[in-house]
Amino acid sequence: MRQPRSPIALLLLDVDGVLTDGTVRCSARGDEEKSLFMRDVDAVFEARRRGLLVGLVTGEDAPWVDFVAGRLAVQSVAKGAKDKLAAVRQLAADAGVGLDAVCYVGDADRDAPALAAVGLGLAPHDASAEAKAAASIVLASPGGRGAVAEAVELALRSGQRASTDDSPDTAGPAADEDALAGIRAQIAETVAVQQAMAGTLGPEILQASRLVVRALAEGGKVLVFGNGGSAADAQHMAAELVGRFQRDRAGLPAIALTANSSIVTALGNDFGQAEIFARQVEALGRPGDVAVAISTSGNSPNVVEAARRARALGLQVVALTGAGGGELGPLADACIAVPSPSVARIQEAHAVVIHLICAAVDATRYVGAK
Repeated sequence: MRQPRSPIALLLLDVDGVLTDGTVRCSARGDEEKSLFMRDVDAVFEARRRGLLVGLVTGEDAPWVDFVAGRLAVQSVAKGAKDKLAAVRQLAADAGVGLDAVCYVGDADRDAPALAAVGLGLAPHDASAEAKAAASIVLASPGGRGAVAEAVELALRSGQRASTDDSPDTAGPAADEDALAGIRAQIAETVAVQQAMAGTLGPEILQASRLVVRALAEGGKVLVFGNGGSAADAQHMAAELVGRFQRDRAGLPAIALTANSSIVTALGNDFGQAEIFARQVEALGRPGDVAVAISTSGNSPNVVEAARRARALGLQVVALTGAGGGELGPLADACIAVPSPSVARIQEAHAVVIHLICAAVDATRYVGAK
């Protein structure tokens, strides 16, 4: 993670994928419609109130850009900017600041050169891989849903960080308090998401628990799969069932389809990544089993394909996803869609759901009885 070399004076924002979530809706008249997240709008005004210059850099040259600039009261705008770095250089020169004092937020491959050149390059959580690699920091929030608010906070803190970088001994209580405030804010967000889940998803969690308990009670098994952090969650769930959760009992048949590296790499090489879980479901799944499909977006192609194959083979499907459920939702007998756009918050909630399901298994004494 690269820290800014000097205090940030100019904050430049891409529009699509940063100020908006990148989606376009068409009205009945054929007009393009996009939406702004009010927390991001408020953050821009707070940035200007606290002395930051704010501008927009976008490849578009449409009336909607003028509307956004007017809504945010932004004076510096580069429209139709196909070369983002050149546009950033020009706006910095117009503002009389060096690139070291610029924070740029971009989400696409064409933003990468600008992200790498400025003092603080920030990429939303759902940015392209190239943009993330070029950025100083990858934000926890996605574009159009808090990325700008998070960027403003980092840009405003840059002055405090820059003043302490050359002399670590002078970091002092103020910097510590900022760090503690950030920790408290993330914990509060985690608690809020899980409280929302408790208020709305209880029936879905109960249904998922019943499906798993019934499968195990009737001699079936649990197949769990996902990518990345969700792969870790799959192994976590399988370990709790094969081993033990809260009570001493016999081991239960659960398989994480992510765990055998030879199988996963062979299937990826021979059949393609979309088949690495579906092929295992074919080989191991039987009617009466449960497939637990984990994807924070609900749209991971290999997870969706495995869930589709599981249904075709007569397995029950439990889906653990983020807000909306994605493509997985309609394929699931029980879909637990965590009400958050943040991957980190969704993964934390998935861990709680896994524990709740395992607790339900432990509470059923005839499952795993010795």
